[in-house]
Amino acid sequence: MRLVAYLTTISLLLSLAQTIRAQGLVIDGFMRGQRKANLWLNYSQASYDTYYVNKTETRNPNLGTVTTKALTAQGAYGLGYDLDLLVSASYIRTETSAGYVPKQEGFQDISAAFRWEAYDYKFGKTRLTWLFTLGYSIPLQNYVSDELTAIGRGSRNLDVRTMLHYKAGPFFLTGQYGYIRMGQVTLDRIVNYYDPSQLNPNSGSKVNVPDVTDLIIRTGLATKWLYVDVWGEQQKPYNSGTNIGPGIPFPTNAVGFTRLGANLYLPIAKQLGLTAGYTTTLSGRNTGKATRINAGLVVGMYRR
Repeated sequence: MRLVAYLTTISLLLSLAQTIRAQGLVIDGFMRGQRKANLWLNYSQASYDTYYVNKTETRNPNLGTVTTKALTAQGAYGLGYDLDLLVSASYIRTETSAGYVPKQEGFQDISAAFRWEAYDYKFGKTRLTWLFTLGYSIPLQNYVSDELTAIGRGSRNLDVRTMLHYKAGPFFLTGQYGYIRMGQVTLDRIVNYYDPSQLNPNSGSKVNVPDVTDLIIRTGLATKWLYVDVWGEQQKPYNSGTNIGPGIPFPTNAVGFTRLGANLYLPIAKQLGLTAGYTTTLSGRNTGKATRINAGLVVGMYRR
């Protein structure tokens, strides 16, 4: 029984790596503008002591509280009035408060995306834009992705999104929908697992990471002196994937969640401001029921 519990703990920690440690690009509906740029330095801390096995909430004393701390740098530059380039990279540390699980830390992934404003409609003082983004992420180093406290999944991912952005005075409302194509991951062990529903069946040490769809709704106020928003996100596995269990490799688990959050920006000087945010997990699948706080510094224009 102890062995089964230990193996389940291992599978859990590996599965939770996706959403708690994924520190990808933050993509909104505000274009930078031609030859305008900003740099965002952000510190975040996420923790949980409850997790989901499939969709069932569970606690495990062998884990205690799992904490992930991340330092992320994201830059945006306006290549044209309707085209932006966004780049992001993170340094991450993950550890548990119980058991003998070693902490892991290091550079995770680098992500880049083009954001294109395809259409721009103006109705008096209101504005509606239709945007598309195309992004790609790769690991910054050859970190271990099949360990208890792995800092990431180690896959190369293609991210395609479309969004509608509405603005009327200071009020804005943005809706975006995306599809993330996950690449294969090579483990340091042989996997005796086969799923015929996968596009590329798992074989040897190579396994498939289930693709996901991502829906985000964001609304708030954006003025010269204040930016505040609230948002909701729902991520669902596109492929069937697996659930947490003994012997199941972490990358093959299907991970999903529903989250709510809020952000605040206050300028403190010209082209300089502070940000803060909070995120909570409402429901999930094979992930931690985590809360996250973050604070950061923005150099340059925050929103347009």
